[in-house]
Amino acid sequence: MERRHFTRVGFETRAVVRFRDKTVSGAVDNLSLKGMFLKTLEAVPAGERGSVRIFLESGSAELSLELEGAVVRCQGDGIAIHFDRMDLDSFFHLKNIVAYNSGDMDGVMKEFLEHRGE
Repeated sequence: MERRHFTRVGFETRAVVRFRDKTVSGAVDNLSLKGMFLKTLEAVPAGERGSVRIFLESGSAELSLELEGAVVRCQGDGIAIHFDRMDLDSFFHLKNIVAYNSGDMDGVMKEFLEHRGE
């Protein structure tokens, strides 16, 4: 049964997640307003909390999203992370990335407004 409430889009870029005792880097495979799947060979147990930095290409300037979240699933090719905290600038950029890549700005905003307490 599908439990996702948020549009998930394919979006390839690099990211780093810092946990208490390790740093994991990898390639973002897909992204939503509430999470991402990070392709990595590193195993991280479900429930482990970390700070996430997603790097965005922006000409010569380096732009990144700063988020916090927890691993909800670990499988052979990567980890799924649920976001539970981000600053306003990161939310703004994340919302625009998901809306642009999904082609549905109104739908993405509706998802946020309906589920902002999750």
